Amino acid sequence: MKILTWNMDYWKRKSEQRKLAWDYLTNCLNPDISLIQEIVPPENSYDESNVLYHEIDGKRKWGSAIISKYQIFKELYINNGYVGAKGTIIAEIKIPDNLSITFINIYGQIDPNGYATTTMHHLLSDLTTILSQRKRNIILGGDLNVSEQFDEKYKGQFPSHKLVFDRLEDFGLINCTKKIYGKHIQTHIHSKSDYPWQNDYLFISKNIFERIIKCEVVNKEEILELSDHLPVLIELKE
Repeated sequence: MKILTWNMDYWKRKSEQRKLAWDYLTNCLNPDISLIQEIVPPENSYDESNVLYHEIDGKRKWGSAIISKYQIFKELYINNGYVGAKGTIIAEIKIPDNLSITFINIYGQIDPNGYATTTMHHLLSDLTTILSQRKRNIILGGDLNVSEQFDEKYKGQFPSHKLVFDRLEDFGLINCTKKIYGKHIQTHIHSKSDYPWQNDYLFISKNIFERIIKCEVVNKEEILELSDHLPVLIELKE
C-alpha cells in the first residue's frame, strides 16, 4: 500500500502543467492514499466517496485533499478555524486486514508575520485530542513549511522550528524520512535559494511503523516541470 504527500503547486502552474501533474500523480506515482496540498482535483476525475477536498479560504480557489482508493469511512473535525478553511483534513480509512488508520493532511500556512511555526503550533494544540490517543493508528503528512534546517542555518533568527518536531515526537509519531535516511532530504526546490530545504514530511505512529517497507522522496526531472515540491512516499505491507 503506497501513501504519498505532495504539494502540487497549483496556483503557479499553467492549465496544461496542472493536467500533466494530475496524470503523473494518478498514473505514474499511483498511490493508494494521497495527502495533497495546493490542488484542485479535476471535475469528474474521482468518486466523491473516496475524496475529501477543501479550499484554503475564499480568496484562493485551490486547497488540500485526501484522495483514497479505499472508501473514506469518516471525516473528523477539530473545533477551530483551521480545519478545511485552513487546509487541514482528517479522515479515517479502513484498509485491508480491517486496519483503521487516521490520516491527517496538514498545510502549514505562513502567517501575516512570516511564520509557519505559529500555524503549526496552533494546529498541533488543536489536534491534541486525536494525536494523544496512543492506540489510534495515525499517518500525518503535508507541506508543513517548517524545518529543523531553519534552526541550523539561521540560529536565533526564527522561532524554533525544532519545537514543532519535538511535539510530533512527543505524540509518538516517527518522522519517516529522518528515520529511514538519517538526515534531511530535499523536498522543496526553491526558486530563490539553492539550499536543500525539506518542508514536506510523513509521520507515522510507532505501533504501525514496522509495516514500512519503503520510504522515498521521488526526485525525477519530469516532476520539476510540474511542481516546486517533490513527493514523499512510503509503502506499507498489508
